[in-house]
Amino acid sequence: MRKSVFLISVLLFVSMIPASNAGKPVTLEQNGAVFGGLYLDANESGTTNSQLGDLPAIVEDYTATWCTNCLDVEEALYDVKDDNNMNVYHFHRFIGENEDPLGSQVGDDRWIERYEHRLPPTAIFNGTIRQIGSVPDGESLQADYTNNLANPLNLGNGISALTYETGVNGSSPTIAWHLEIDMSQFPNNSKIVSSVWVVEKTAYFPDGGNGKQHYNQSVKTIITLGESLQGMIDITLPDAYDENDLEIHLIHEVILPEPVEQDSEDTNSDSKDDESMPAISAIAVISATMIAAFIVQRKLQ
Repeated sequence: MRKSVFLISVLLFVSMIPASNAGKPVTLEQNGAVFGGLYLDANESGTTNSQLGDLPAIVEDYTATWCTNCLDVEEALYDVKDDNNMNVYHFHRFIGENEDPLGSQVGDDRWIERYEHRLPPTAIFNGTIRQIGSVPDGESLQADYTNNLANPLNLGNGISALTYETGVNGSSPTIAWHLEIDMSQFPNNSKIVSSVWVVEKTAYFPDGGNGKQHYNQSVKTIITLGESLQGMIDITLPDAYDENDLEIHLIHEVILPEPVEQDSEDTNSDSKDDESMPAISAIAVISATMIAAFIVQRKLQ
């Protein structure tokens, strides 16, 4: 009987937790755009460039090899990719992970800093729209994702360029990048940070709990290039999980200025009152639940 009473109390407590907005696309107002997507094979030297208006949409997918419903998200993303100019990048869970070998510390650190919620599956569109989970908000995930892509960045005139030189006789590989963009389209004090995402084209991992076995476009590491719009650096490539199929992807991220905080004491007071009410209600309901459970238990003894 004590177990039953405890279980009832737990279920009532869980029922008070607010319903999640998982499945509903959310615009990340404080996040600037993520754009770019030019890439080269890490085994060959080369150069590539593109007008900003011709760059692919950037879709980031937070996933794990044990995550079964992540496969629904990936299938929908690649269905949409067939009809849209977009690159899909898979960030595998790393922190606290003992079943997925494809993630990285730098990948998780970036995800936490930029997107906060580290929940597989999560899809991010152009750095500004987040959709968590595999339950569609509309008719289907494909329809949701197509709608998410229907908000082009409109970066104006400009160009992104990438040059990559493989290492020779033991020397380090070298990359050069160049970005031309009109910064006046962004809020004052915005900045752009460029980076190289080293991506493994395909990794074979037959022990994944979701049974996929072949995992595509996994981000192995991120090499930050900084705020300069052009430059050249030597880089160190990580080892591929298997094979020798790494790619070099050039990504640009708009970093918006920190929002100005309000100093109004009334605003802070109202905010504190609003935040405290759910907690007080929760305590009251929990207390009433436990008291009722205790009374029921006494009567049944």
